Amino acid sequence: MSDSTVSNNTSYSKPLEFYTHTVTFLVEDCPFRTPREPLEAESTVFRDTFLLPQGESKRVYGRSPVVLRGVSKKEFESLLRALMYRRHGTNKGSDLDYDQWMSVLKLSTTWEFTGLRNAAIEYLDCPLRPLDPITKVELALQYNIQEWLLSALLVLARRSAPISIEEGRRIGFENALKLASVREKLRLETAVEEFPYIYHDGGSTRHAIHQCNIGYVALGDRDKDAENLDYTPFIRKVFGL
Repeated sequence: MSDSTVSNNTSYSKPLEFYTHTVTFLVEDCPFRTPREPLEAESTVFRDTFLLPQGESKRVYGRSPVVLRGVSKKEFESLLRALMYRRHGTNKGSDLDYDQWMSVLKLSTTWEFTGLRNAAIEYLDCPLRPLDPITKVELALQYNIQEWLLSALLVLARRSAPISIEEGRRIGFENALKLASVREKLRLETAVEEFPYIYHDGGSTRHAIHQCNIGYVALGDRDKDAENLDYTPFIRKVFGL
């Protein structure tokens, strides 16, 4: 390779496949300079942003960084780690911990990274470290994960313990009431009531007892069989799934 000086006025053609465009983001007080192509390829939000005419988006194309608000450095770094490792075919993305994958889920949903979102959902729903059903409902509602919602609600509908106040706060009291309407099961029992009465037989007074069956609704522990019932049709109807 010759050690020659290239004139700044020289015009070159750029091989698009091997010419990387970079963009700088400012997150909190930290600048991130990253290739633009993976963002364009994976996210419809960034793709649309980068397609803006240069004059209308100088912050994207110029030297001024794009300021990302409402995002922490750790969250953005987690997203970039998952994105870059995945794009370059490494397995280091598996080194991300639970909190980092939660950040990936949050930002990939916000910025429409479909592939990263699916990867985060797959990791967080691993059978080896299952989420408790309340957390699963909470995340499903927050990030619109329909495939989690029905299965988690079914677990909660079948369990013997009622929905607690704290759980209601987490999933929203409206959703807690909907779930309670699915869960509620009243038990109809029959009791024998006795009514003493007096009657006259000729010149004698006699005492007798009249018995009758009376049905009433009794509150009590849920039947054990409730754990095996299929509440799916009711859940779909009440939650509009």
